[in-house]
Formats: sequence, C-alpha cells, structure tokens
Amino acid sequence: MISYLKRFAGTVIALIIFVVLLASVLLFDKGEKPEENVEKVFPGIKKEEITSFSLKSPGSEFTLKKGDRSWTVESGSKKFNADEKAIDGLLQDITDMEAGKPVARDSDKLDEYGVVDSETEFSFRAGDAEYPVIIGDKSPVGEGIYIYDLGEGRVLIVKDQFLWGFVNKTPGDFRDRSLLGADMDGVIRITVKVGEFSTELAMKDGKWFVGAGEDVRIADHKKVRELLDTFSGLKADDFENDAPEGLEKYGLEEPTAEVVFYGNDWEEGVLFGKRKDEGSYFVKVTNREPVYSVSKNYFKILPKNNDDIAGR
Repeated sequence: MISYLKRFAGTVIALIIFVVLLASVLLFDKGEKPEENVEKVFPGIKKEEITSFSLKSPGSEFTLKKGDRSWTVESGSKKFNADEKAIDGLLQDITDMEAGKPVARDSDKLDEYGVVDSETEFSFRAGDAEYPVIIGDKSPVGEGIYIYDLGEGRVLIVKDQFLWGFVNKTPGDFRDRSLLGADMDGVIRITVKVGEFSTELAMKDGKWFVGAGEDVRIADHKKVRELLDTFSGLKADDFENDAPEGLEKYGLEEPTAEVVFYGNDWEEGVLFGKRKDEGSYFVKVTNREPVYSVSKNYFKILPKNNDDIAGR
C-alpha cells in the first residue's frame, strides 16, 4: 500500500496544485477587478454651477438655459419650459464623466478619432468658463467613445453611459411634458362635451352637482376627484406640432371631446381630436397653439353621460 502511494504521490501533488490554481483564477474573476486609472473629465465642476448646455447634432440643435427659478429649452425661435428631472440627469452625466489618460494631444492626428468631420458637439457654461467638446467615433475596443476636449486640446475615451443622456437627443426630450398649469384644488366648475353629449359639474356648498336645468343631481365626489387628479397630471406623450398651419390633420377643427376647468378667475381646457393610434389622441390646450398627443386614458375617464358621474 505504501509503495502504491509513493508511486502516485507526484500525480496527486500535481493534481492538488492544479485545483488550487484553478480555484484562484475563478475567485479572481468573480471578485472585484482592479480599478482603472480614470479621472473626472471636468474636475471641480458642480451641477449647480452649470448655467447652460448646448447640443448640435444631425437634425437637432438646441440650448438649455438656467433661469432664476427654472430651466428652459430653446430651439430656433421657440422657448419652452424644461423637465427639471431630465436636466438633472444630464448635469449628473457631465459632472460624473470619467476618462483615462488622453489618447492624443496632436491636432494633426484628430482625423483618426472621428472628430474632424464630426457633426455632433456639445458645450456647457459653468461660472465664466465655457467647455466645448466634439464627439467622435466609437472606440474599436471596449464601450467607449472618443471625445475632443477643445479647452484642454486632448482626445479622451469616455464610456458610453456618460453620453447616453444627451447624444442623439432632441429638444422634446428635455421639455416639460406637463400640459395644464392650473391648481385643480381651486376648480369650482367643469364642463364636458363628448360627441353629442354635454354636461356641467358645479361645486355648491362643498358638494359637487352634475347636470343643468331641472336635471341636476348630486355627483359622485370620488369620481369627480378622480377626474381632477387625472387631468392635474396631464402629460404629453409627444410634441406633435408647435406651430400647426391647420388643425384638420389632427381632427381638432371639430373636436371629438372637450373638458374645461374653471376657477374663480381663470379657466383652462383640453380639446381632443382624432386618434393618433390605438393608444393615444391628438390634443390641444385651449388658448395655446401647439398640438400634442396623450394617452387614450385621458379620453376614457371623461363621462359619456350623467350616469357615469352621478352619485348612486
């Protein structure tokens, strides 16, 4: 038995060493990899210091500007309120942007990285400084894109994730999609028209009533509240046309439905046109020019007769 063990001792030891090495390799692969030598592209810049951002790319050009209280989106001669959440995500991408050591500083070799003929560039302002950047080709290795930092005269490789927030974006991606600015808690009257049906909801002595003339009934307060809450959150799915030459294309010259909310000294309403597709309708806010599309759920919640919203 002893001679048998001696005979195969070398093989056993080699096998043990192989198992140990294999385990080490597997554990290393599963463990945390060493951090790459990366640095912030714009060190020291804080989100709150950025006051403007501009993007120019094929088919899209716009500027985001920070005002006293909020951001705006400027495209051509148009100016719109901005989506603060989308803006915050963009600013986070800029301040978090990381890259390794510059791959080039020689301006004679810029064509190798796709920045000479690039049609995509962005810039932002922080304090009194402007930071212009040209976006080049995708790196042939890894998940990165070449950028040319004009301020520092260097070409860097930046991971895709830091550019997803604004590359190939349009002004609409940063616009505020909220369509109604009225305070629904201050609504005292609502008029609804759907096809041939029309009705009125009115608040009196803390109670909602539906109907007009002799056909006036107490309304279901829960359903009225649901109607108000739904339209307080009215958001555009898409910005269809900011300056339509006509409304016939959208079915808004003769609206399919209309709902108007009244306060003590204000009114604001929504006109529904024809269906854009199976899931949405074209709409227009009264006293405003643009045409939007919204979810069909806003149309579905409108009462189609008084029984839909009257109390039981």
